[in-house]
Amino acid sequence: MQYFRAFVESFGAAPLSLLASPLPQDPIYQYASGEYPLTEESRARVFDYLQNQTLYTDDFGQIEQADFLLAFSFGDGESTNSKLASLVRDLTKQTSNLPLCLQQEIASHLADINHFTIADLDYQTTADVVARAKSKKLGFNVIVVAQAWHAKRCIETCQSLGLKVVALRGVNHFPFDDPQPWVRNPINWIIKESHRELATGDEISQKYQLL
Repeated sequence: MQYFRAFVESFGAAPLSLLASPLPQDPIYQYASGEYPLTEESRARVFDYLQNQTLYTDDFGQIEQADFLLAFSFGDGESTNSKLASLVRDLTKQTSNLPLCLQQEIASHLADINHFTIADLDYQTTADVVARAKSKKLGFNVIVVAQAWHAKRCIETCQSLGLKVVALRGVNHFPFDDPQPWVRNPINWIIKESHRELATGDEISQKYQLL
């Protein structure tokens, strides 16, 4: 977390003790650059995000309470999605009868396991994925499988569309070589998330040189 720690400390008035979430101790992330051309307005948005938003979500809940499992991909590449697929595979060993709804980037790694694939040739938002899973009418109590820094949005979207998230199992990993620059490391992710109401991921990546 050396680069992330330095990034946070560069804000001066935002010491690590003020973060909404403590920094994880174990993960090692990769960075292509430590320089980001943020304007004062952009720095203010990032500062606000760091102080007020949950950065990542830890596992919680009991899988036995779920009616079905919903797995959200993270990025387009295989790096993190293969880890999420491995997590789903491990969970099926605990409860073999649990219906699985898997976003296509995860489903591609689990062809040997019975599941529903949530796929689209176009970009799918988190809300798109939840809506399609809900349309399967598998129940309302769901266990979410997601990348840990993405999990909060996945959970909140499920809740907003009428599902009850009874458990979470996550992977705290960023795909350094992913085609989507904003998912490659925590700094890129936070810059993108703190600006997501203003522009697309591609636009934010280009403007702030997310590598």
